[in-house]
Amino acid sequence: MKKKIQLDDREITVVGTAHVSQESKEEVRKTIEEERPDTVCVELDENRLKSLREDSGWRDLDVTEAIREGNGKLLLLNLILSIYQRQLGLEQGMKPGEELLEAVKTAEDEGLDYALVDQDINVTLNRAISSLSLWDKMKLAASLMVSGEEMEVEELKEDNLINTLVQQLEEEFPELSRVFLNERNTYMAKKILEEDFDSAVVVVGAAHMEGLIEELKKESRDTDFPDVKGFPWMKALSYGVPAFIIAGLAYSFFQIGFATGVSATKFWILSNGILAMLGAIIARSHVSTWIVSFLAAPLTSLDPALGAGMVASYAEAKLHPPTVEELEDVSKIESYRELWNNQMGRILLTFGFVTIGSAAATFISAGYIASLIG
Repeated sequence: MKKKIQLDDREITVVGTAHVSQESKEEVRKTIEEERPDTVCVELDENRLKSLREDSGWRDLDVTEAIREGNGKLLLLNLILSIYQRQLGLEQGMKPGEELLEAVKTAEDEGLDYALVDQDINVTLNRAISSLSLWDKMKLAASLMVSGEEMEVEELKEDNLINTLVQQLEEEFPELSRVFLNERNTYMAKKILEEDFDSAVVVVGAAHMEGLIEELKKESRDTDFPDVKGFPWMKALSYGVPAFIIAGLAYSFFQIGFATGVSATKFWILSNGILAMLGAIIARSHVSTWIVSFLAAPLTSLDPALGAGMVASYAEAKLHPPTVEELEDVSKIESYRELWNNQMGRILLTFGFVTIGSAAATFISAGYIASLIG
């Protein structure tokens, strides 16, 4: 679907697409060819365009460097979301985002200027993750991974269904809706209006269409997005729980008795090591990573900046790196169970499951130590 708006002496045609729709791809090309605008604005950033154009987003990835820089959670979330989108596109025979790439290709074929107007995907994902509580993160991951309903892709462009989907998103994950929809609409509107044109075609996902048009019509907008609101519970816990563990162990040794301190320390080490190692086993990582997980978890759990999942997945990637073929294949995975059959998938699963195992052990141990000193 598409709508035209007039902003003083500038005309903008906004095309709302379904990201896995063949009909959307055809509509994008037809609209650009008919309108022949001065500029084609596309809901992409440089990284996403490169990934779509070269299909090399995973193939060129330096896995160990990405994990070392703390991007493990971004990679895992990106992979989960891409599989979810790919599942919607299976019956259409299209990769998610092909209609956006088609907009760029059509502009090039027609000799027209084009502009990438979306916020960098890494910035968006970071803000999205930071906006969710631990419980919301678990709910979102579960809803994505168990979703197997078939749907008519073209129905995703109907106004009433899009509004319903956005409303559900706002009800269940209001902060996620703000980051993925509202903030990006504001960002894209600013980028579009910074372009020099008399007429433009703007190609965006249908969920952005109405909000983007509203932003384009505003006289002013603020793109200095605020930090995530609310008390930083996760940060408080990441520092507070280790501090409590250390204090509790010290109290056990010096105030209750040496034997009690040894017992509490032994419980701390074994619970962290065993549950983290169990996470590595569930991820089907190599035996060497099981050992690394067992040894690292008791220590990394006391350091908020260094997680057991990061250490374990780094070890798995360093000692057993994925082949070029596996990196290429991970971008074609169509179901979550296939992650266990791909080394890149196992590396990211190791990050996720070892992190969960170590976190669970930390809280269990905190409870046990509290019972000793209570």
